Amino acid sequence: MRRVIVLACAVAGCDWSLHRMQEQPRCEVNGTTAHFANGMCNQQPPEGVVAMEPPPQMPPITRELLFRGKDRFERICAPCHGVEADGNSYVAQMMTLRKPPSLVDAAAQKLADDRILTVMSTGYGLMPRYADIPATDRFAIFHFVRALQQREVSFTELPEPLQREAKQWLP
Repeated sequence: MRRVIVLACAVAGCDWSLHRMQEQPRCEVNGTTAHFANGMCNQQPPEGVVAMEPPPQMPPITRELLFRGKDRFERICAPCHGVEADGNSYVAQMMTLRKPPSLVDAAAQKLADDRILTVMSTGYGLMPRYADIPATDRFAIFHFVRALQQREVSFTELPEPLQREAKQWLP
């Protein structure tokens, strides 16, 4: 009887909400919080802390990088997010709980670069982590997706150097 009472008390004290794991408060880079005295999420590391390895540098955007990103996107990301990154794929059609989001809609375009790269590395929801993919390939995929998000830009909105380059490809 004593075990039943202890078990009942333990169960009564549990929060069974599944959303609490998905919607946890957290600090964003350069954000604010009430958890620290100065109100800032960015904090100075304690004295004597040494970084294990420097973060990888974002490579410059080149035609080769975008082609590499397209290739890696089609192999790794498109099965779920769709070839056009709009969330429409055969895999997405079969998912009933949570479909992969569009990577080209307005909400995705507003995401910070570091947020996208973090999700690629650590995963999110049903998406697994892809930290084992070399950082250069993750950056290539990232730049390719950002390029896909710009599909609706008119020719006159392109910077002058890109207009000159694009003219050689136009009929």
